[in-house]
Amino acid sequence: MGDPLVLAAIYFGLQIVLGLPIGFVMISTVVVWSLVSGGDASLMSERVIFASVENIIVIAIPLFIFTAKVMDHGGISARLLKFCLAIVGHRPGGLAQVNIASSIIFSGMSGDATSDASGIGQVLIKMMRDENRYPPPYAAAVTVASSSIGPIIPPSIPMLVYAFFSGASVGALFLAGIIPGLLMGAAMMVLVAWQSRRRGFPTEPRMAAGAMLAATFSAIGPLLMPVILLGGIYSGVFTPTEAAAAAGTYAVLLSVFLYRMGSWSALYEALTESAKQSGMVFLLIGGGFALNYVFTVEKVTEAITGFILSMEITQLQLLFVVHAAFIVMGMFLTKAPMMYVVIPALLPGLEAAGVDLVHFGVIIVLNMMVSMITPPMGLMVFIVGGLAKIPVGPIFRESVPFMLTLYGVMFLITVFPSLVLWLPNLAR
Repeated sequence: MGDPLVLAAIYFGLQIVLGLPIGFVMISTVVVWSLVSGGDASLMSERVIFASVENIIVIAIPLFIFTAKVMDHGGISARLLKFCLAIVGHRPGGLAQVNIASSIIFSGMSGDATSDASGIGQVLIKMMRDENRYPPPYAAAVTVASSSIGPIIPPSIPMLVYAFFSGASVGALFLAGIIPGLLMGAAMMVLVAWQSRRRGFPTEPRMAAGAMLAATFSAIGPLLMPVILLGGIYSGVFTPTEAAAAAGTYAVLLSVFLYRMGSWSALYEALTESAKQSGMVFLLIGGGFALNYVFTVEKVTEAITGFILSMEITQLQLLFVVHAAFIVMGMFLTKAPMMYVVIPALLPGLEAAGVDLVHFGVIIVLNMMVSMITPPMGLMVFIVGGLAKIPVGPIFRESVPFMLTLYGVMFLITVFPSLVLWLPNLAR
């Protein structure tokens, strides 16, 4: 019948080409391998279930998803938007700067690029398009690029998934993402200022001191959430999972009880949307863990580790080889196959080569976020373009300067690990 691993790989590739959901592709591939090889599928299913239940990190994922949905439905995003307009709206490229600033702040609460782009990002696209202030493709490109900050600044759902597979500290990963996330935001703001002067984009009127103070006071509640999260984790009050529960509770208290901007029906809608998205993530985690089991049995990870160790290159050169491979894969794949299939297979070899797993987690998540705006796949471009009804071709063209800027930040934090590791080391 042929080699079970080869047959499973061919089946996996065909399903990916056909565009089937990656979670089902991973699980069905494992079933095919099990049938061909005569492996015990029930034992594998048992290991997947127990591994997921025993690892409390996975519980934090639906809680952070719920927090983002409550903020979106409860009107908290509108307060943050007004605050960002007050602090950067008067700068060159005002609303584009607001778009980036709001992503930085929203990142400290949601941890998800899609939530940012499809929620507050759509509001900003509409504002930027009003009265022809900005070309629609440019407005969409800024939204797509700025949403990549979401999974870098804590909390981060991709980093939680990475922690599940790698065993790296969630707290260390969260702290490690702060400086790179701020660098991404700062670099894009400089780019927007330069583009705005060159292309004559408008600025917004500077708010009066009283209006600015009112906008700041209105946003204090949401702005405290990152302080509660990281402060709770590093003071020892919360575990990362308990911090996620505290964030969700805090979001409900703000939107429903304090601001009274969210109705009970909106809360129910947030719950149902969170359940659907969490189900998708858990399906991916289960499929990824099952495939990892297959890789272990078939000694794939062992072979990859041996190959990595046989390469006579430095750790930095190794990281750039991995970066290059992920950039190429990102042109044709969504981030899910890379996150749930490729990374777990690479981790043992990278660890054996002495690569710091916290540093690698941050740089590779950034790599995958940039791949979401890289043609021809560029999933975030298709999502934002579809929601805003803007053709994707012009969005891709406007996204190129942002993509190159973000790759520049990725190069910087890869070459200088201290930019990533300084805060985690300080907190030890």
